[in-house]
Amino acid sequence: MTKLNKKNLKNGSAVITSLLVMLFVIVVMFSIIGIYINKMYSIKNLNDYYDKKIVEQLTKNISNKE
Repeated sequence: MTKLNKKNLKNGSAVITSLLVMLFVIVVMFSIIGIYINKMYSIKNLNDYYDKKIVEQLTKNISNKE
């Protein structure tokens, strides 16, 4: 191989490597975003659950006082 071909091969490898690294970073970012979205839904569901329990307990307490 000539020097020119080796240089082009190295440039091609660098481009492929940078594209793969960029793809990896994007995948990691989306997975982190997915984890936080799931965490927010879990917190919302827990909040709704405990809100219902609090309302049930308050209505029970009010009915017991009457």
